[in-house]
Amino acid sequence: MNRIFPLLSLLLLYGRGYSQIRKITIDGTRIAVQTAGLETRKEGRPVVVFESGFGTPMGHWDTILDAVGKLAPVVAYDRPGIGDSEPDRQLPTVKNVADKLRKILEALQVKPPYVLVGHSLGGAYVRGFAVYYPQELAGLVIIDPADFTETYERIGQYMLDAGMNKAHVDSAIAQRRRDLFRPDPKMAPSLQEELQVLFDLRRSEFAEFRDKPLPGIPVALLTGGRYDAFPNARPIDEALFRSKMKFRVERWVQFVNTVPKGRFFTEPTQATLCIGMTPTW
Repeated sequence: MNRIFPLLSLLLLYGRGYSQIRKITIDGTRIAVQTAGLETRKEGRPVVVFESGFGTPMGHWDTILDAVGKLAPVVAYDRPGIGDSEPDRQLPTVKNVADKLRKILEALQVKPPYVLVGHSLGGAYVRGFAVYYPQELAGLVIIDPADFTETYERIGQYMLDAGMNKAHVDSAIAQRRRDLFRPDPKMAPSLQEELQVLFDLRRSEFAEFRDKPLPGIPVALLTGGRYDAFPNARPIDEALFRSKMKFRVERWVQFVNTVPKGRFFTEPTQATLCIGMTPTW
C-alpha cells in the first residue's frame, strides 16, 4: 500500500525497460498484452494494471510502463478492437470490460490484489471495476477521467457560471436530454462502441457509479487542468472549460475524500503542484 505514492512519481517519469508484449486468447479473441516483473512477483504483492483511454492502444503507456515495472509488477493490454487486439462481439460496457480484464489477468495467472491505473475513459472503467470487484483492489489511480461525477444539473451549473443566460442553458440541457447516439460511419466499429458506452453513461448521469461507495483503499485522482485552445475557439469556450474544471475539481476532491487514503493532484501550470488530501498513504 505504501508504494502507491512512489508510483505516482514514476507516472511523471520516462523509463526504459524489459517489458514483454504477446497475445493471449480470451473467449476466442486474440488480446495483446504487455507485462513486466510478473516473474519475480512475491505472493500478495499488488500488480499495477493500466487501463487506456478512449480508443487508445496500450502503447500510450510506453514511456512509463517499464519505470513503474521497477517498482511493482505491471500489466497493460489493448481492449478488443483497439490497437493489436482483435474485435469481439461484446459492447465494452463497464461491467463487460471489468469481466474481460479479470479473464485476462486469470489467463496470465495474475491473482489479486491490483492497483488499477485508468486514463480518460479508462478512468471510468477502473472506477466501475471498484463497484463490481472491490475486494480485488489494493488501490486506484485515476488520471483526467471521463467525469463520472457529472450530471445534467451540474453541466448547467458551469454554463451559468461562465456567463450564459438561463434560458439558453435550459434549452441546451433539454436538447442534451433528447439527443440520441449517432454513429459516425468514418469511425472504426470498436471506437464507435466505446463512444456509445460513454454516451450512455453520460445519458444516465453515470447511474452505474452514483451513490456507490469506494472501497477503503488508497485512491489518487490526477488532472492536468490546463486549457489548450483549439482552432476557431471562442472566448466562451475557454470560459466554459475553466468553469467546468473549477466545479469538477471541487467534486473530485470530495470524491477522493470519501476514503481515508484519498489524494487529489492537479497541475494548473507548467510547474507541478500536488495537493495531498491526507498526510500519508
